[in-house]
Amino acid sequence: MTDFRPEVAEFKKFSAPFEKEEQSTSKIMTHVVVGLLPSLLLSGIIFGGSALLLTGFCILTAIFWEWLSGMILKRPKSTDDLSAVVTGMVFAFMLPANFPFWKAAVGTFMAIVVFKQLFGGLGKNILNPAAASRLACWFIFRNSFIYPEPVVNSADVQSTGTLSLVSMADSYGDMFIGRVAGGLGEVSVLALLTGAFYLLAMRVISLYEPAAFLGTIFVFSYLTGQDGIYQILAGGTVLAAFFLGGDSVTTPITWKGKLAFGVLAGAITCVLRFYTHVPQAVLIAILVCDLLTPVIDRLTENKPRC
Repeated sequence: MTDFRPEVAEFKKFSAPFEKEEQSTSKIMTHVVVGLLPSLLLSGIIFGGSALLLTGFCILTAIFWEWLSGMILKRPKSTDDLSAVVTGMVFAFMLPANFPFWKAAVGTFMAIVVFKQLFGGLGKNILNPAAASRLACWFIFRNSFIYPEPVVNSADVQSTGTLSLVSMADSYGDMFIGRVAGGLGEVSVLALLTGAFYLLAMRVISLYEPAAFLGTIFVFSYLTGQDGIYQILAGGTVLAAFFLGGDSVTTPITWKGKLAFGVLAGAITCVLRFYTHVPQAVLIAILVCDLLTPVIDRLTENKPRC
């Protein structure tokens, strides 16, 4: 019989993501991949086969970097947990469909090796690897972020901004479906919400962070005279809300912390968009809040009653 006395009991600290009901990391990541599939399929329709090829390439290179870094660092095999697949997909979703493959390989290298493995691997990374690498790529390869016109859209739309934020002429319907220029997997709010509802149903993500993030953006926009619906539909906001802000590793644990994370990220996004010329507002907001997650956890932790 096991002795559970405090003086002899052994306590182990586990790293995020924290799992319930004996869900393995691979099962959770499989759910995330399924949740990303609607956006992937629609990106092939909107931008053509190049979008599918680029996504596949990012997935394969992410797996390769995961395997190579694990071998060099002499760590247990981690390619089977599918976290590299998810990182590769999410990173690809934030790229133009015509992004050069070799630059995409540099991006997945930074995501897996620099922002994940050098921090200790899954559960120990401070920043969301896909978001951090995408922001780094924007600064390194800025001239390559020219978003092509969707093949299903006859309008002459081409933007160097993120998801047609500079094109206020786009209708809500086009933005909801995805008939606008932008990252290959972030343009269709419909596809993203379909995947998000699946993840919510599977209890892979919670609604606290996305609701607080999107709600803050809408209210902040309304109070400052901006179009709140447009701000939510544009700029990869929905992708960030559910697939970056919902990352269990780099976001708070408690529900109060998740709400605080979402509100703060939404406020930072709006401030950067409305009052500065700083690009990539959503990514910067998410990454800043990632860095603040330990502080948010400490301030919102459930303290035992005396």
